[in-house]
Amino acid sequence: MGARARDATVSAARAIALLVVLGSLAKAQPPEPPPEAGDGDYTLEAADSLADEELEVAVGAASRGGADFRRSQRVSFRGGGTRGTLRDGDDALNGGRVEAPFACGSLAAGRLAPRWGRGLVLGGASEPWVFTAEDRGAGAAYRGRSGSGLAYESARVTLVGGRFGRRRIAGARAIAGDAALGVLAGDGPAQASAALEQAGRALELAFDARGRWRAEAALADDTGPTRIALRARGGLFAFRPLAEPARAGPPRALAATASREWSAASVHALGALWSWRAGGPAAASGPGARASLAIDVRVGPRAAVALGAEEQHGARREPSPRVRAAGTRQGWWCEWRGGSPAARLSLRHELWGSRAFARDAVRRAVVARADWAVPFGGRFVLTQAAWRVRSGESLYLPEIGPDRLVLRASSGTGTRTRAELRLPLAAGSLRFGATLAAGGTRAGTKPPAWNVEWSRRSHLASRGTR
Repeated sequence: MGARARDATVSAARAIALLVVLGSLAKAQPPEPPPEAGDGDYTLEAADSLADEELEVAVGAASRGGADFRRSQRVSFRGGGTRGTLRDGDDALNGGRVEAPFACGSLAAGRLAPRWGRGLVLGGASEPWVFTAEDRGAGAAYRGRSGSGLAYESARVTLVGGRFGRRRIAGARAIAGDAALGVLAGDGPAQASAALEQAGRALELAFDARGRWRAEAALADDTGPTRIALRARGGLFAFRPLAEPARAGPPRALAATASREWSAASVHALGALWSWRAGGPAAASGPGARASLAIDVRVGPRAAVALGAEEQHGARREPSPRVRAAGTRQGWWCEWRGGSPAARLSLRHELWGSRAFARDAVRRAVVARADWAVPFGGRFVLTQAAWRVRSGESLYLPEIGPDRLVLRASSGTGTRTRAELRLPLAAGSLRFGATLAAGGTRAGTKPPAWNVEWSRRSHLASRGTR
């Protein structure tokens, strides 16, 4: 596909989106990979949705274009207080984790993603504009993979030991009501965490043997029908958590969110300020700010529209003194979703620019998704994405699978078409998908990539014997 054809595709898709999206179900800018992720796609494993006494088995194969392909297997189970997932042949999520009752608590082995308090010592400090780490802790939406080893947790004590990154780490945490005190030791100065967690409020003080420290406080409360949350962080830039130094985040930050719900609409606002270092040139200090506003409106029982706008200043990752500080980025997005259970459609348009009103565009994307019911109880899903990203910028397009969220790294100018068919088969479900990408990092059209997976859920015990 030539440059003119790609430009026409982007312009046509954008025109269609603008005609139908006077608002959107869009809630925010799509998620971004965590700081420790390298270049390219990033995959997060979704928390399992198994009911008690259930087992899920899946086998599949996938290619990345061309004749080569890889096989994969997955087993997930939950029953008798024991739960776990084991994977083999999955490059992105290979490995597993098993958790079972033990000594009035639970013992976990395998991949670990624990979280203490606000995550300053263990768990990864949240970025100023994200109020919770979605891949850390027991209640996270995704299973993180910060380390591997053993972890024991009860109502009064937590023990953890294993390899996190390239370090061997061991730690213990004592819990008394709403208060907790933990110590973590490994290849480096020992670190301690003192935390207080109550409904709607939390506080953590973290420090190491050299006197370096950080502290964070969070408050959330309702003011009439409006929900308000505040967060403040302070400390020294030199403090780095032993387990995940890349997730230290900025040492000074202020953030606030407000949300309000009406019968057919909701409004969400966010504001954040942060600084990486005190003094020095802009590239070294890295001060930043971010503000966003999103309005969701439900149009009838089967459709929703919304609009969102955002402005960013400064670096969202720890800047290097040799790298010029990021300038202003102003963007807006809009999305529409609607249809019946038999046929659903969604359209999204996203535009970011370096000047006011998103002028001088640095990245833009249009995504259309259609979902139809097909005979024999199946579904057919077709997704078309088109983007244009200036050199030096990053754009990630989310792709949701049955057990994962993949953030597809997109650069240059390109398009991606994905078709997926889901059919019931042999008391289970068969999913077949094919993806064709054109343009992007490397010019030209890439060979189609495909994947196929069969999965089945079954009860470990019959209903009559429970």
